[in-house]
Amino acid sequence: MKVKICGLTRVDDARFAADAGADFLGIVMAESSKRRATHARAKEILALELNQPRYLVFGYDSADFISETFNLLAQTGTRLQIMADHPELERLLKLASPENILPSISAAEKVEADEIAAWAQHPLVLFDSHRTARTLRAPQGAQPVAGGTGKTFNPANVAGITHPYLYAGGLTPENVASIVAQVDPHGVDVASGTEASPGIKDADKVRRFIENAKRAAQMLQVQQ
Repeated sequence: MKVKICGLTRVDDARFAADAGADFLGIVMAESSKRRATHARAKEILALELNQPRYLVFGYDSADFISETFNLLAQTGTRLQIMADHPELERLLKLASPENILPSISAAEKVEADEIAAWAQHPLVLFDSHRTARTLRAPQGAQPVAGGTGKTFNPANVAGITHPYLYAGGLTPENVASIVAQVDPHGVDVASGTEASPGIKDADKVRRFIENAKRAAQMLQVQQ
């Protein structure tokens, strides 16, 4: 069971998450996010001598902004999280190798296995509750909404998916064990569910989230 602690804006929070057993760390750089890190803080977190891979996380920002920000901040091994349906996806996929890019895919509706085929070269994908142009069912021109909403999606929407994935959206220390038991994901991803306020982590929530997720996965493995 892999755990990604996302929405980090402080060095101390990143260190604590790493020490508490997080496997991945996420730094949100999306312009519209209320937990967006400053460039200075992002550089500090990326420079930490930690074993955990770190992701720079973007939403439906312009390709120019994503490219410029990633190229400015990325250090050796820095990973990139992008929206799988970004209108300039092909350009963004050139910023890093497939193993260092995490596509965020909407699971607001049922995800079919053939939808994941395009990501076969990517060792990991992320499913979130974010709304896309397809799932909005709104008038033409309505803007899609990236992750970080704190809302869950129906676990049945990812049933049958065998490609390794992180489950995100509305997870908390209280519900993560239940979700893990239901869908047995490769990993889980959390931002708002471990915060004291946007961008500021609650150490107890971070610790309990990681413990509960990994314990639930261990119990599931024993049962199987």
